[in-house]
Amino acid sequence: NGAGKTTSIGKLTAHLAGNGASVLLAAADTFRAAAREQLAVWADRNTVDIVTQEGGDPAAVSFDAVTAGKARGKDVVLIDTAGRLPTQLHLMEELRKMKRVVQKAGDAAGLGTCPHEVLLVIDGNTGQNALAQVRAFDDALGLTGLIVTKLDGTAKGGVIAAIARERPIPIYFIGVGEKLEELETFRAHEFAQALLQ
Repeated sequence: NGAGKTTSIGKLTAHLAGNGASVLLAAADTFRAAAREQLAVWADRNTVDIVTQEGGDPAAVSFDAVTAGKARGKDVVLIDTAGRLPTQLHLMEELRKMKRVVQKAGDAAGLGTCPHEVLLVIDGNTGQNALAQVRAFDDALGLTGLIVTKLDGTAKGGVIAAIARERPIPIYFIGVGEKLEELETFRAHEFAQALLQ
């Protein structure tokens, strides 16, 4: 909640499109109109298509997105989910259901094992809470990567070391500001040097 998930998806879309990938976005936060609207703004900014459904089942939106991505010849489908806390068991189960549905859609579309990535966006300022979130979401979903946001201040990022010690989940990107270009590929060596200075 408040980690910058939708903003990170928008920035990730720009990164992927800038590297030549065609992207389809899916608004699986079907209950908050503001979330769908925010993702639609990012779709417009990046000139990519979006699959959305008001009040629908997030798993159905996810299935439709994978199917549409295959039909439209997209390289990447990014599914934006509603924020949730690991203690909200019914919402964690909703994520597991979405993953199962995406797996079925991928199989039906001949895409191999889907989803290819399961990313968690975490707020780099939350300290030990971030580590607890990584544990819970990894246990529930099998995370393949992380995006750590809000690392634009000083003396931040110790959580990255704590996560690396506990879970071998790669950090793909870090958010260092609000601007589109302020999602950076994570470079562990450079980050460690900066942390020690």
